[in-house]
Amino acid sequence: MIRALHSGALACALMAQAQVAAPPLTYEALLARATSDPALLRLEADLAGRQRQLAATGGWLREGPTLTAEAGRRAGAATTTDKVAQVDAPLLLAPAVRSEAQASLDRAGGSLLALARAEARHRLRLAYLDAWLAEAHLHLRASQFELTETWVRVAQARVDSGSDPAYQVDLVRGDLLRLRTEWGEAQRRAGEAWAALRALADLPPEPLPLADPGLPVLPAEAGLAEAFQKGLLRRALADRTAADRAAFDLQQALRGSRWSLKGSYASEGEERVARVGVGFRLPRPGELSAQHRELATGRSALTREGEAAVFQLDSRFQIARSRLRTFGEFPPPHRFDAALKAVDLRLQEGKERPSDALLLRRQLLEAENASLQRLREAHALAAELDLLTLGDAR
Repeated sequence: MIRALHSGALACALMAQAQVAAPPLTYEALLARATSDPALLRLEADLAGRQRQLAATGGWLREGPTLTAEAGRRAGAATTTDKVAQVDAPLLLAPAVRSEAQASLDRAGGSLLALARAEARHRLRLAYLDAWLAEAHLHLRASQFELTETWVRVAQARVDSGSDPAYQVDLVRGDLLRLRTEWGEAQRRAGEAWAALRALADLPPEPLPLADPGLPVLPAEAGLAEAFQKGLLRRALADRTAADRAAFDLQQALRGSRWSLKGSYASEGEERVARVGVGFRLPRPGELSAQHRELATGRSALTREGEAAVFQLDSRFQIARSRLRTFGEFPPPHRFDAALKAVDLRLQEGKERPSDALLLRRQLLEAENASLQRLREAHALAAELDLLTLGDAR
């Protein structure tokens, strides 16, 4: 029994050690763990739905023909069975409109799917950066607990010796309370960032360590505008606008279609009757004028929406390029551990009062937070420019 418990404890210890020794997750490792992106799935469903609608309007038909069959007995001198078969085929007398809708959907499908995959990788990259930054802030807060508790004892000793007034201890204890509050807030942000990352990758509920993203590589400004104009985003936007306009025209043609082809075959006793004809649905008063207004305003709305989307995309690129111009040089992230240790040493030696040491430490922590935030922003800017200038796959 004891040996079994010992073996179990040893196995648990080895598993825990292996988990601790596991290398931090890099962005490339997260890409390998990426799950199906909801936006990509919604796009695939939308494209499949549009293709289904087009398939239902194949050839000259507005929709699939309706087949009706009837049978019944006729009682009389001789009992017979009457049979009737009817077919109703609604017509779509606008083959060019349907052909354009199919061609525009074929053109848009490839570019939209390629863009959706690129945007899914972009969202994963930003989620990784956010989770890494939240983890770094959490570790930075946690690393100051033991040091602050030591400062409480040092401040109390200085007060007991008469070197400092009693409020110096209160200042350090108050800073310890503030630090605990900030640490709780950092825990909440880290949990939310990890949950957002889990939504995009196959990860466990418990957070895993994330690798430092390293130094960013910001592109040169030369050539960015040309790459953006020829990029996948603009091509996909143009294809989507054209597909939406063609789909709208097809829907209007379907609603305005009034002709149908009808046929029937009947067997009544010894008689056989076959009929072929056409049907036309008469419009209600005001229906045609309302349809014309709907067509005109609908096309205008699609045109304006497409223009607005282009303006927003252009503005997005201009903002990213402006940020690149003003970002400046990016020095390597600086750690302030040595400076924090120097402040601690001066306090221990009595060269700094606790209130002064607290102020210096707060400034150093804010500087390190700014350094981490700038690293995250640089990587996010590089990711944004990569997406905006991504080449057209075609």
